[in-house]
Amino acid sequence: MKLSPVLIFLVIYLYASASAAAVEPREEWNLTFGGQYSDGAWCLQETEDGGNILVGNSASRGEGSDLFLIRTDNMGKCIWSQIWGGSAEDVGYFVQETRDGGFIVTGSTKSYSMGEELLWLIKTDSSGNLSWERTFGGFVSSSGDGGWSVDETDDGGYIITGYAQSLGSGRKDLWLLKTDEMGRKIWDKTFGGREDDVGMSVLQSRDGGYIVAGRTASFIRGGDDIWLLKTDSLGEEQWNRTFGGNQDDAGFQVVELADGYAVVGRTESGYDKKKIILIKVDPNGQKHWERSYEGNSASSLQTTTDGGYIIAGRIDNIDTGRDALIIKTDFAGRDEWSMILGGSADDIGTFVVSNKDGSYTMAGITDSYGQGREDAWLVKIRAESQSKENETQMRKIVFPTS
Repeated sequence: MKLSPVLIFLVIYLYASASAAAVEPREEWNLTFGGQYSDGAWCLQETEDGGNILVGNSASRGEGSDLFLIRTDNMGKCIWSQIWGGSAEDVGYFVQETRDGGFIVTGSTKSYSMGEELLWLIKTDSSGNLSWERTFGGFVSSSGDGGWSVDETDDGGYIITGYAQSLGSGRKDLWLLKTDEMGRKIWDKTFGGREDDVGMSVLQSRDGGYIVAGRTASFIRGGDDIWLLKTDSLGEEQWNRTFGGNQDDAGFQVVELADGYAVVGRTESGYDKKKIILIKVDPNGQKHWERSYEGNSASSLQTTTDGGYIIAGRIDNIDTGRDALIIKTDFAGRDEWSMILGGSADDIGTFVVSNKDGSYTMAGITDSYGQGREDAWLVKIRAESQSKENETQMRKIVFPTS
């Protein structure tokens, strides 16, 4: 059989189409945690055993808001949960499994302060029993101090970022704090100007320094700007970059890549409404590319096993209010698929992880499901390829002989 050039092109086209399989994300299970009052999850990590650890807040004890820590198995069934706090507002914003099998949590507490909130650092064992806790900050009469993100460092200690109003040069300054393995402060640094500046995400980079993402109102074109800050191992600034326009922009999470960093957030600059934004930079913070997506805000970013990205956030709907939003992209930030989750009330996605088995798990806050006013929310998602169907269709193609 001899194929004409047209038929050769058709074979190549159909083969490529069959290979580029469609992906259909679907909900595998949907679970909630909490009581009759407001509860929520702000951060999620997959544990070494394939389960989940979530941290957030709970008002279900009826004593204000408390820090809420939940461990589940791989099916989302609760193994244990812990609540810490007092009569005022306390919350956990970030959790990470540590190398000893326990967990490190950061957030803020007002119950154990003399004024407004303090940055709160908590270490537990694998069963959620308290190993130690520390508070950092000082007495202020307004917004106080708090932690948004923590990472275990190579020396067994921790690096935390957040905001400080009790020290620094402005109203709120980005706060970077290094501790030893017992949470004792080794050093801390503040960065910012006269306006509000906040660190939302921190990682130890491969060179031993630290990369921080957040927002700044001190070094801006207008409103807030997305802020990336790189330091050495002692917290000394190596470079900082801002991204944004004449409206409000904010960065929420940063990841390190083989050739730089990526940061996700929200932007109001250059668009007629809020959008999700993903920016890729080189090791010196110079922008490679940026992508925007339909959605009002994104708070979570992770790389995936195929070299792409998975993003969690929210999208506003006229009929149902706020819904959770998951976006999967390729390595260049091009949208591969997206999924809206939620019901008839307000729901938001706060964090998503790419699991070892190829699935995804999202944490958030839901008012559509559960038993309370708001509940901590955990959803397992499978994104399955339709390649087998395409391969079957390919086999059915019959070419004329000549």
